[in-house]
Amino acid sequence: MRQNDPTRAPAGRLTRLGVVVDPTSARAATTAVLCDRAGINVIWFGRHPITGDPDAGAEVWSTAATNVLVELRRAGTNALVGVEVSTGDADHALANREAFQEIWLSGAGDGDVPLPTPDLLLDGRRLSVTARSRLEFDELCGFADDVVLPAWTFPDLESASDEVRARSVLLGREPGSLGVAALLPVSVGRTEAEASARADADEHFRRLGEVRTIGIFGTLEECQDRVIALAHAGITDLRCILPAAPDVHDVIAQLTAMTVGTVDVLIPGSLRSPAPPPPEGWGGRPDVPPRQRISDGSRRR
Repeated sequence: MRQNDPTRAPAGRLTRLGVVVDPTSARAATTAVLCDRAGINVIWFGRHPITGDPDAGAEVWSTAATNVLVELRRAGTNALVGVEVSTGDADHALANREAFQEIWLSGAGDGDVPLPTPDLLLDGRRLSVTARSRLEFDELCGFADDVVLPAWTFPDLESASDEVRARSVLLGREPGSLGVAALLPVSVGRTEAEASARADADEHFRRLGEVRTIGIFGTLEECQDRVIALAHAGITDLRCILPAAPDVHDVIAQLTAMTVGTVDVLIPGSLRSPAPPPPEGWGGRPDVPPRQRISDGSRRR
């Protein structure tokens, strides 16, 4: 019998952090390399849920993903590289065991329940599946290591995570043996306006839904508050879709800081620690009102 291997959050992290990259896009190599250098835990190669070409054959994207992999330094060692495939594409992922260390099985988009092949079950790699409804989850719960919840299908991910674990108990599975991942759009900025501009500039990104509602959005502090809530709801893995922003490197840099911490220390809604006092002799402004000054003719004061 296959032993389940659910995803756990890495040490010192709220969740595992991954980024979804469409290997057929022109920016795939750049984005993947940036994520690799920044220390993103997992780079997922797969068709984008909006922009992915449904007519592109499995060999096309598999070849593109393999070409991108050669640019990564950490792939195959201390970083995981997964691949999202439909049922019919599984053979291409299985053929490249060293590159694709995890398999993420998604449906073909026609509403059919994507059942895995026996090779997938016997392959030994971690297997996650996308559940777009309770019916699909019931069909997939028995063998998947992780179940993936798309944010646009389950807008309230915290409640959906609770329901998934409760449902797994009813189906006879120990809830601790099932990992719950969230697939969601992310737009983070130094200010809310910057995050909004990045999200609004990408037409395809906007079609995923209202990122402010279903995704992780806002400043780094606001995004971390959202991740803290998701982690406490039992979500152990984030699979992020980033906007196609010219400064995506800045988004990735801030993304890596979102998951820092543990659920033992960070509690949803808790007050943040006060800023540390300035060092002695730092030369700040004195605690006395400034003297009145005479300007040099300027009308500004």
